[in-house]
Amino acid sequence: MTTISESIPPTAEALTLYAAVGWTAYTRDPARLERSLAGSHLVLTARDDAGTLLGLARTVSDGKSICYLQDILVAPAARRSGIGRALLQDIRDRYRQCMFLALTTDAEGTPDATGSHPFYASMGFRRHADLGLAAFGLRP
Repeated sequence: MTTISESIPPTAEALTLYAAVGWTAYTRDPARLERSLAGSHLVLTARDDAGTLLGLARTVSDGKSICYLQDILVAPAARRSGIGRALLQDIRDRYRQCMFLALTTDAEGTPDATGSHPFYASMGFRRHADLGLAAFGLRP
């Protein structure tokens, strides 16, 4: 059984999960990860019966007009077990009053996109262009 709860995991535990999925931009600076989690609008965690952290989702939001799904990750050994779907459905339910739920993910053709794009599409997400929108970014 997997339990979804609203909780920020200890930094060491979060680092282990982020490292397991290869998100080194987060693991290079543990203090930044800790601040990022603390500064999130919402952090959801998924744990097994033994209390092992299996997944995490976090948002940045004003809670009314937009919700940005900043991170959603599931430990590799726990993938395809419904954890990502449960986390994302919980986010969708909590932010149903928002006008827009957005996320940014890896570009088409990358290894991560092969698994994530079909998942997001199955959960109702569409590319910005398909919604008549454009997305812009800046990496300072």
